[in-house]
Amino acid sequence: CIDVDTATVIVTLLLAALFTFAASIKLLGVSQSLAIRDHLGVTPVHWRLIGILELAGVAGVLVGLAWPPIGIAAAIGLALLSIGAIAFHIKASDRVVDMAPAVIGIALAATTVVLHTV
Repeated sequence: CIDVDTATVIVTLLLAALFTFAASIKLLGVSQSLAIRDHLGVTPVHWRLIGILELAGVAGVLVGLAWPPIGIAAAIGLALLSIGAIAFHIKASDRVVDMAPAVIGIALAATTVVLHTV
């Protein structure tokens, strides 16, 4: 059986990896990311801001391994970014599969919060 501390580290690292990837493709201007941005109707400035906020969230959840209140706040922030992503996908009439990364982000963020509070 995995203890809570080990589970917290594993889930936090998965959350950090997901959002590091998401932020990187936005900030590096990867063509597929730019196509998604344009499809969703997000301005280039807002796309970069989202990427910066994602990286800030990654830093926060990693710091949260040492100081849980910061990790909880950062995980909640990442969940809120994911909810925003889902809203944009719904507005664009996208398929559920297009929303999968955001749903996974919410699940990992919520699990991170729960593990920090047990």
